[in-house]
Amino acid sequence: MYRLLGLCLLLCASQVHAWGFTGHKAFCEAAYDLTSPKTQQTLDALAAKQGEYHSFAEACTWADDIKKDHQWDWSKHLHYVNIAHDDQQLTTSDCPQKGCVLSAIDEMQAKLKKDPQDWQALFFLAHFVGDLHQPMHVSYADDWGGNKTQVSFFGEPANLHGVWDYGIIEHLVGEDWHGWGDTLAATAKAKQFDASGTPAQWGDESLQLTRKIYSEYQPNQQLGQPYVDANAPIIEQRIERGAVRLAQMLDAIYQH
Repeated sequence: MYRLLGLCLLLCASQVHAWGFTGHKAFCEAAYDLTSPKTQQTLDALAAKQGEYHSFAEACTWADDIKKDHQWDWSKHLHYVNIAHDDQQLTTSDCPQKGCVLSAIDEMQAKLKKDPQDWQALFFLAHFVGDLHQPMHVSYADDWGGNKTQVSFFGEPANLHGVWDYGIIEHLVGEDWHGWGDTLAATAKAKQFDASGTPAQWGDESLQLTRKIYSEYQPNQQLGQPYVDANAPIIEQRIERGAVRLAQMLDAIYQH
């Protein structure tokens, strides 16, 4: 069942769905676990205030859920940042005037500091920090972040973006976002990741991974369990690092 679901999601994947729904929920579950009890109480209250989701972690898909409503079309380009193929490093100058995931994180963080009860800014911020840590969301415009790069995944047609959004995660944990998020939080706490840096620096980490992913790509590549085994640790570390960074942001706002 998990395999069929994962393949369906792969075929439907788009550039605005980083980590898929399972990954985004796991990301925010891990971040939630890493925040203080006071912050957790506020996150619970804001999720309840919004009313459409059962928890903060589940609300982290809101920024993707609203893409079906055209009034939110202005936010679609804020889920990613495109770079030139010969770029060696991501900087804020790569963000166009209309904005990108880098400027969106700064903007939503500023909104939330001004009004800590702004649940829209909260859900956007949590989602965009997750997006930034998915390598293919720091990618190339002409390839739509890997959506045009065709591969075979466990014998079925797919694309490189979908493999990193959904495919690897679905084969790794199925739909158990809650348990996986808790496990990643515990691992991140034990590793004591440094949460310092800027969104551009965090995105540059994704860029270096994206460059490696493309350098190893072969046309019509056949991907399967070896690819999952090789890259699952990378995905887990990206979520762990991002969760630590998001948790620090949220504690800075809600512990005071």
